[in-house]
Amino acid sequence: MNQDDDSNWREYNIHGTDDDADQPFDIFASSTDDDAYETIQYDIDNNITINIRSEKDYDKSTGMSVWTGSEVMCTYLRRHSDVIQNKKVLELGAGCGLCGLVCRMALEAESVLITDGDHQVMKNLRYNVELNGLQLADAATLKSSNATTSCPQLIWGKNHAIKFAEQYGKQDVIVATDCLYISQSVYPLFETANELLEKTGLFLFVNSYPWVCPTEMVLDIATEFGFVSSDDELWYHDDDREKRKNPVHVFRRRKEV
Repeated sequence: MNQDDDSNWREYNIHGTDDDADQPFDIFASSTDDDAYETIQYDIDNNITINIRSEKDYDKSTGMSVWTGSEVMCTYLRRHSDVIQNKKVLELGAGCGLCGLVCRMALEAESVLITDGDHQVMKNLRYNVELNGLQLADAATLKSSNATTSCPQLIWGKNHAIKFAEQYGKQDVIVATDCLYISQSVYPLFETANELLEKTGLFLFVNSYPWVCPTEMVLDIATEFGFVSSDDELWYHDDDREKRKNPVHVFRRRKEV
């Protein structure tokens, strides 16, 4: 799979229908106007600053803006840094790449794969990696050089994930936030996680828009693939705890008995 191949990547074509009327907005549109972008600065612990270029207008592309779920996830990861430290991390549907960059720059991940499926989003994602002074690696140099960050394209689904694993191997931690905008994407998401996660790995997931893909549906499909999320491990940001909004789900593989 060519990591820059966008010829057949349209989420609603692959996982749903090609009826644009089903979409709340054009999830793949992006702007060529420099004035449409802004750079958001995140001040992280240990005097680390991460800069993210995103589009100002949320009604254009889901992958070109920073969404609530990624910020919630970053807070969780910073408070549970042991989950990431010295681990191989994969971010799915990364969009602007905030979570992956936090893992790489602030939490001492061994390696980070920051992925998305859309070609235009990938351009901006790689821009953000280099904006923060990181060297991009490909599959061949990821382990043989000082570069520990890579931004390959990853289209969800079992067959794509198998090919991806042949190049990059299985991962210790998979992170996915606010990346489900049609219900037909839930199954391919877990197909992908199932193929790419180590047996003892963690799949960390936030869906802050559950009216699009209901939590019950996500949990049911997770169960089909042998993933379980314990209520005891549900994590809420301080601002969301009272209303029980935007939980971080910690998925583990069900233990065989």
